[in-house]
Amino acid sequence: MTQPCPAGELLTDLTSASRTSDAHTLWFDTPAQEFTRALPLGNGQLGAMCYGGTRQARIQLNDATAWSGSPGSEAANGPTLVDGPGVVARAREALDAGEHAAAELELATLTTAHTQSYLPFAELLLDLDFGDPASLETPLHYRRALDLRSAVHEHSYTVAGRTITEQVYVSAAHQVLVLELRVAGGRLPRVTAALSSPLRVEKSTVQPGSLGLQLRLPTDVAPSHANPPTGVQYDQPGRESLRGAVVAHWQHDGTDLDQDYGTHDGGVLAAAGVSRLRIVLSTGTTFVGSAQALNTDQAAPLKLATARVQSASARASNELLDAHIGAHRELYDRAELVLGQPAGDPEHPLNLRLRQSPSDPALAALLFNYGRYLLISSSRPGTLAGNLQGIWNESMQPPWSSNYTININTQMNYWAAEGANLAPCHEPLFDLLDALSVAGRHTASTVYGLDGWVAHHNSDAWAFTSPVAGDAAWSFWPMGGAWLATHLWEHVRHGGGSEFAAERAWPVIKGASEFALGWLVPQLDGTLGTCPSTSPENHFLTADGVMAGASHSSTADITIIGRLLRAALELAPAGEPLVADIRDALERLPAIVLAADGTVQEWAQPFGQPEPTHRHVSHLYFAYPGETELTPTLAHAVARTLDARGDDSTGWSLAWKLALRARLRDTEAVERLLVLMFRTAGEQHNPHAGGLYPNMFAAHPPFQIDGNFGFVAAVLECLVQSHGGSIDLLPAMPTVWPDGTARGLVVRPGLELDLAWHSPTGTPALRSARLRARTQQTAGAVTLRWGGRSAVVHVSEKDWTALGPADFLDAPYSNGS
Repeated sequence: MTQPCPAGELLTDLTSASRTSDAHTLWFDTPAQEFTRALPLGNGQLGAMCYGGTRQARIQLNDATAWSGSPGSEAANGPTLVDGPGVVARAREALDAGEHAAAELELATLTTAHTQSYLPFAELLLDLDFGDPASLETPLHYRRALDLRSAVHEHSYTVAGRTITEQVYVSAAHQVLVLELRVAGGRLPRVTAALSSPLRVEKSTVQPGSLGLQLRLPTDVAPSHANPPTGVQYDQPGRESLRGAVVAHWQHDGTDLDQDYGTHDGGVLAAAGVSRLRIVLSTGTTFVGSAQALNTDQAAPLKLATARVQSASARASNELLDAHIGAHRELYDRAELVLGQPAGDPEHPLNLRLRQSPSDPALAALLFNYGRYLLISSSRPGTLAGNLQGIWNESMQPPWSSNYTININTQMNYWAAEGANLAPCHEPLFDLLDALSVAGRHTASTVYGLDGWVAHHNSDAWAFTSPVAGDAAWSFWPMGGAWLATHLWEHVRHGGGSEFAAERAWPVIKGASEFALGWLVPQLDGTLGTCPSTSPENHFLTADGVMAGASHSSTADITIIGRLLRAALELAPAGEPLVADIRDALERLPAIVLAADGTVQEWAQPFGQPEPTHRHVSHLYFAYPGETELTPTLAHAVARTLDARGDDSTGWSLAWKLALRARLRDTEAVERLLVLMFRTAGEQHNPHAGGLYPNMFAAHPPFQIDGNFGFVAAVLECLVQSHGGSIDLLPAMPTVWPDGTARGLVVRPGLELDLAWHSPTGTPALRSARLRARTQQTAGAVTLRWGGRSAVVHVSEKDWTALGPADFLDAPYSNGS
């Protein structure tokens, strides 16, 4: 017997709660055969996808720090710039002469090949042998479920009179994955556990009761669309890469069998006569921090993972589980959305519910709560920011390198962090911003000859800030840092505090503003503009029919810079000399231009549109996530633009359009978009048609997690809006959500809000609202609005302020933001 399990129940029965908590449970009646059917666990650092197989349990593992390359990869893949500012000047001259192709050829010389890629790490396989007579029996009573409240994955089934129950969780409290197995009705003749990895295995360790792999990560991994297709590379001369390790230790009540190396990378642990078993697993790498040198102690990952496993293995199972659930629920229980009784049968597995009743309000509540769960699981203080797939990835060349795409996608990952009461989960993005603001100063200086810092549309764990190689429409976009930096401002506006504002937000926003002020150039009419200028990933047609991506003053550029400078103006300390330049620039930024057809014009010039339904709506940034006052004329133009773009698009684009329509208070459009959001991914013929995979991962397609996070943000906009100086309740409530409660929402200037409504006639009818200040600094008088009526109340830090419909008085009120 290998170290008997510590005292205490091996498993806690979560099944009964899972069966009744449909707004917090994903469950299925078959094992997962593919990644988008598996269910995710994570603690921000260690990610796991649970497939829940019968006879073999497969758990695919990720480590958030497992990236190809090193801090030197950007320089190694980039050109030696002799005169970056000269290149920009020549591109401007070409654009002024109407020579778009010549300008884009110049811009191509500024690019670095690609960012590095986020990689899969390892796999744990647990094989159960029921004996020869049972080898062909079909498992009965199969169920697998993810309980969002406990962050525990459980699957169970019966074979040959034995009922197998397996629980898995990834603990933030102890930084380990724990698998607990219980067999009722008899012992198993044989159980084996094995580790493998798609990375290079440099050494495997098999000791009594434990397995370990020491890994080497690639020096470079190009995206699959790279030209030339260099793929996955190891051993490049002069190039560094990470080392990693995964360690697993088991305890059981059976008898150990001889070690079996088998065909697995790290050998196999084997035991007989098992009825209870626990595996504790951890990972580590030589990653130290973004833009920081690697740990030179190549044995450090193994030491770290081993220490974590040994510490956790010495603890009782109930102690481990209680600590895990407590750390998870401290974040998860901060907020909740309930949208009435399910329209479908909650006893049906999720895949059937999605097909039979996609408009079920309970599914919308589940997707909202799932998005919060995914953010907690993929982004915790001290970890890296969530990437295009959060922390879950199975491919050595994942789509778009599973990197940080900062022309919308990384930002969307964190749109809901503040409003959903998950400000601690926002911190990894702030850490990334710190690194970008340092690395981006070199890029600003060498590429542009400007002060401050800059980042373009792609980044990675090493704080990549250069333009990447490719079409100028997406490769040349120096607004990534300017957009990201405003997340710091949003934290301040949601009650982040004066210390954070001064010490964390202001230095980063100041540097981004210094670059923006230098990047703006005077126009003939006295305004300021940008050139070369692109609108993320979109093209236009010139008067002579040429398709191009670079021109002058995209609306996205001007409005992103304007919002950044307004943030800087609000945060600047007294006596800051930059303030005069900021005020001057704000006064000279051009107004938003409306095209002849009443839409918002995407560039300074009225170009033709080769792709009128393009997925990006960057020229509407000012409406959301920005907070430009939407006059009736401007609101109408935003609506016309969304109409022209069309509803259908990728998952993240659907979420952005949902948020925009909510900002416009267009409930009819919100309801149309909800139908598209909840359709089954992969069944549409349009390659840019989003939806949900069976495990409710959002589809670009393929899987891209920003759609999940963007949905949470859009729902928040339907429930409450606080960007305009007042707190507007139920501004865009869909009629398909006639009853509901929302608890623990956070609104500007830093208030917690609970809501309840009942809308039998389709008109949002408020039942109750209550508010409390999160800090003493955010207490005070606030104006609430609902349904054309308003109320002014004083909100304190200590007590809740409660309101009902009778507390609101008729007041002049426009439905525009």
